[in-house]
Amino acid sequence: METTETVETRKEERFRRLHPDWIAASRLGSAYFYAIPLLAAAALTVLGALLNWNWLPIWAGGAVTLGFALLFAFAVFRVPILIYNRFGFVVYEEEVEIRKGLFFITETLVPMTKVQHVELESGPILRKYDLAELKIVTAATTHSIAGLKSSEAESLKRTIGELARRTEE
Repeated sequence: METTETVETRKEERFRRLHPDWIAASRLGSAYFYAIPLLAAAALTVLGALLNWNWLPIWAGGAVTLGFALLFAFAVFRVPILIYNRFGFVVYEEEVEIRKGLFFITETLVPMTKVQHVELESGPILRKYDLAELKIVTAATTHSIAGLKSSEAESLKRTIGELARRTEE
């Protein structure tokens, strides 16, 4: 008789992970995004102190800057690892299963009969690491797998496209 732990381990083994370079790409993107409010808060705090602004006490500006610094550190250094460890996908002949989430884990089955088309996207940060984002489009929504090597993403796009076409026939 199988234990729950054995079933969970087997379930974990079937999911494919993102490429490890995705962590670095995600960190870079998060750093760009979260640096803006951090730098703005720090600049306002320094300007408030230098220009003696009465409406912005130094302690308040410092607290907001500290809050943004903690958010920056969490978003850049911890969140990409959490997402990487929790994200997984597997492609079957009749469906694609995607598991994702940060605090709440969602497992989604996308039937091949519902796939309308498959897209590849690669912005400047993903291209820097030779990564691409695969998007599986259905009538209801778009499901994405964001950290695949470009060659693997192209191969997966073709595979899902062929499987979707076969299930239609």
